[in-house]
Amino acid sequence: MIFKVAVDAMGSDNAPIPEIKGSIEYLKNNKNVEIYLVGQKDLLESEIKRMYSNTKVENLHIVDAKEVVKTNEKPSDALKYKKDSSISVGLNLHKEGIVNSFISAGHTGAIMAFSIFTIGRIQNVKRPAIGALFPTTEGNNLVLDVGANVDISPQVLFQFGILGSVFYSILFNNPRPKVGILSIGEEEVKGNQVVIDARKLFESSDLNFIGFVEGHEILSNKADVIVMDGFVGNTLLKFGESVFFSLVNMIKNEVKKNFLYLLGAYFMKGAFENVKKHADFEEYGGAPLLGVNGNVIICHGRSSHRAIYNAINVSRKLYENRLTEKILEKLSKYKFS
Repeated sequence: MIFKVAVDAMGSDNAPIPEIKGSIEYLKNNKNVEIYLVGQKDLLESEIKRMYSNTKVENLHIVDAKEVVKTNEKPSDALKYKKDSSISVGLNLHKEGIVNSFISAGHTGAIMAFSIFTIGRIQNVKRPAIGALFPTTEGNNLVLDVGANVDISPQVLFQFGILGSVFYSILFNNPRPKVGILSIGEEEVKGNQVVIDARKLFESSDLNFIGFVEGHEILSNKADVIVMDGFVGNTLLKFGESVFFSLVNMIKNEVKKNFLYLLGAYFMKGAFENVKKHADFEEYGGAPLLGVNGNVIICHGRSSHRAIYNAINVSRKLYENRLTEKILEKLSKYKFS
């Protein structure tokens, strides 16, 4: 079986270099894969020639898309006026069945809007959600939603649990991931009405529900999947990114103050590198847009070629393990009004 993926070559902050390099390196190391780089054809061809002048690249296709969705554009405006953007063209390849997956490090809101408009939602999904992986002491947990939905209902929160549970089970080969709801306490009466009502839905389901999760438990192993509204999730995601980089800078500054600290840091270099790798968002490439009728991975704007490479790998695993079909099967067990 040949896996085919469309990569938005114009999405990242340094486009199209990371997209080109990540795609070509993936093709060099993996068989039965075809990659469609979507973007301004002349630019892509000249950059590929410059970067890989002496290399024959097989199974790479260039698809022309003359427009680029900029980060300051409203998603609704992009949807209306940028039909020939790399996001739109790439998702249409997915809709037409030419590719099995779509990857972009571009405008998150625009990817969300074009995805819903172009490939639609899985039947019975009320709101697609963006999931993000957070490092824990023993692995990773999945937090969703991290920005797609600010105001939600108990049923939507419950659906997030279903979407996240299916995704986590595929990515980490865990048939019954633990699912929790973020709240302000473990007691059943704690939290707003949405999480209290959602808890009842979880408790009557066949999900491996473990109850409420408090803020200090997010990076613990209490739950594998933690659901929340997009306002809280997006704030949490950006705060987490800032904490990591701030801690790294603090450690660097302290180490420079004392020779013994510097010597100790030298011997702990391997440990620091392992921690950095574990907390690196590029390890899995990007965040899945769960609930749309296809496989869509949203990468960080700062993505390097390594992130693009890993995103292709994750999208391939999701496709080969029938993510969309398994979500549909899981949702069919419940009634949604």
